Amino acid sequence: MSERVRIGVRLGWRPGDIGGWLADGSAYDAAGADALWLDLDGHPDLDPLALVAALSAVTYRSLLIAPAVPAAEAGRVRDRERLLETVTQVSRGRLRVLGAFEDEDRRWVDTLLPDGRAAWAATLAEAAELGHYGLIVPADARLLDLLRNPGDPGQRRDLELSVG
Repeated sequence: MSERVRIGVRLGWRPGDIGGWLADGSAYDAAGADALWLDLDGHPDLDPLALVAALSAVTYRSLLIAPAVPAAEAGRVRDRERLLETVTQVSRGRLRVLGAFEDEDRRWVDTLLPDGRAAWAATLAEAAELGHYGLIVPADARLLDLLRNPGDPGQRRDLELSVG
């Protein structure tokens, strides 16, 4: 039997809504996501370590994957190292920084969220067959439902509305 494929959620930055972004991270963490990947594309002015520190305060189990941390100027190397150590402590060791944690034995692969439960199950089975350690999926309400209700056959009677 192959090892379980982990699920990473790519959290895209939502400008002007840090509270909503943190709530999303917390919801995916509680639903069982194995890792939360910060996606700050198009927002180079944001400090990924500060955001990971904030995210670590509202999550408890998921790995927190930050984009590669820019090299500090010579005089600021010590400050950056202290910040990395502080965020590592705050996150209880869950911080990982791209470029510093990739491991051939633990290969994460980007994928799109398949349409429907059957396609999701097939995607997970294929990833396991290929020996992928984990899949990185964009944040989406459908993914949250799949994580919260993995064995649900799709007959969500609790979500039906009464029409009179």
